[in-house]
Amino acid sequence: MRSVYTAALITCVAGLALSGAALSAELMQGRCRMDYCNWFSIESRDLVGSNTKGALFKVISKGWTSHHPNGSYDKRRPRTGGEASTGYYFCSKTKPSAIWQSDTEGWKVAVLNLGSPSGAEENAVIEYFAVCHGVRSGQDTGESFDALTKRFGYVPVENADLRDVARPEDILKD
Repeated sequence: MRSVYTAALITCVAGLALSGAALSAELMQGRCRMDYCNWFSIESRDLVGSNTKGALFKVISKGWTSHHPNGSYDKRRPRTGGEASTGYYFCSKTKPSAIWQSDTEGWKVAVLNLGSPSGAEENAVIEYFAVCHGVRSGQDTGESFDALTKRFGYVPVENADLRDVARPEDILKD
């Protein structure tokens, strides 16, 4: 009986994130600032594991930048880059997180402030909504981050934090 319950729970938790398959490999705009815009595509997304708080996905994405002199963000410009990178997202209503490899050893986990991200966190939040919900967010949509958090039923994050872990899967132990 326990295995049936566990399987149902995993299916339910993972389901909130699996709806985004339509955005795979689609080019999406990230944050634009100081005459540059960030762009990304999700090349693959694989469920690593889940617990009662959420689902962990391994994500391979590609990133680009475009230069927009004098802040002309409404004009199409050539993109440079396209390098692939691997990261993880923990799709969770209470601890939404981005996980990336540290410059030293190990991994960094950032609990994201989805409702009002600051600075570079905005790119991670845009990618989080694409990975976990299959929706666009950010500058190329009319829906605010705060509206998206309310639509998807997120608990407000009081204290976004940054911590070290040995492996991305360690987030499932919390």
